[in-house]
Amino acid sequence: MAKVVIIIPSYNERENTVRMIDTLAEIIPKIDSHTVEVLYVDDSSPDGTADVIKDKIQHYPWLHLLGGGKKQGLGMAYARGMQYAMKNLQADYLMEFDSDFQHPPQDIPRLVAQIDRGYDYIIGSRYIPGGSIPRQWGFKRKFLSVVGNLVARVLLLLPGIHDVTGGFKLARVKGFMDEFDFEKLLSKSFAYKIHLLFYMVQKGAKIKEVPFKFAHRTQGESKIIKNEMRETLRVIFLLQLANPKIQRFVKFGLVGGTGLGIQTLFFEFTAVFTRLLAPSIAVVIGGEMAIISNFTLNNLWTFRDYQITGSKLIFKFIQFNLTSLIALIIQYVILRIGEIVAAGSPIIIQFFYFGALVLVLITNYVIYNTIIWKTTKKDPSRK
Repeated sequence: MAKVVIIIPSYNERENTVRMIDTLAEIIPKIDSHTVEVLYVDDSSPDGTADVIKDKIQHYPWLHLLGGGKKQGLGMAYARGMQYAMKNLQADYLMEFDSDFQHPPQDIPRLVAQIDRGYDYIIGSRYIPGGSIPRQWGFKRKFLSVVGNLVARVLLLLPGIHDVTGGFKLARVKGFMDEFDFEKLLSKSFAYKIHLLFYMVQKGAKIKEVPFKFAHRTQGESKIIKNEMRETLRVIFLLQLANPKIQRFVKFGLVGGTGLGIQTLFFEFTAVFTRLLAPSIAVVIGGEMAIISNFTLNNLWTFRDYQITGSKLIFKFIQFNLTSLIALIIQYVILRIGEIVAAGSPIIIQFFYFGALVLVLITNYVIYNTIIWKTTKKDPSRK
């Protein structure tokens, strides 16, 4: 029977702790499909929270306390708790849970039930049907919560996950959390959850979102830090900076910029300054020069992990040229329209030229990833 360890960080939560443990004592025995234990991580609360937990431990064998730590932030408390739960309690699953009843204890069985359906990462979600944030919150906090979560989703490139900033989660240990390097956790505070979520996604975890109603805090003080949004953005930036897909796109942009420079110089000289060629012809010839440059640099640098060599090189170069015809046709058609509309005006011709380039950039990136350098195989950066 798999063991789930619920990790609850606490700091000055004496009022909530008694109620929480007594509530859990009613819920845990009802979960008969898995062994469930609770680990409080107390950072030397001056209000005596640890004393309450020690007293309760005498009555509940499933209750544990990891105390004596310094207050370093929520992320560090979870890091300590997760490592302890895996090493000392032999946890098979780790649940992140708040001590202040904002995560309803009654919803714990609903997340645990998803384990039997094969999910590796179960997320309590406030932003799917059935979930919600407190009505008692003021406009500012609601706005920051909803918009902050949306911004994080966009920047993390995770449109399929609706709640990326929540803290009610359940994660599989084997093959996932037991391979996470806690020494490299990017945030000591609330933004730790962004790092763990991104890690689980990168590891290929099977993810399930379960709706829940985030409760309004009625006792104790909120631990939300003022610079939470700034910290979240910092973590997202660092994650994406090391993201192989983002690195590849940046390289793709730089290579495309080089090709753009070659094509633009040729176009400006032959079609605008000297008018040796019609714009629609100049853009095609310059485009072919850019194609040769792009293929060479992308093969050697951008898609180095999927580099084409040997006898396939000539075939792929021909294929690259043929698929790039789509881009050339787009440019030719748009510039032909531009020739008609511009009536000889260099400014209008240049407007059409750069408009065509935007469409070509998008088209080429799709073609490169799906046809020339197929990146659907396992990314070598993953284990």
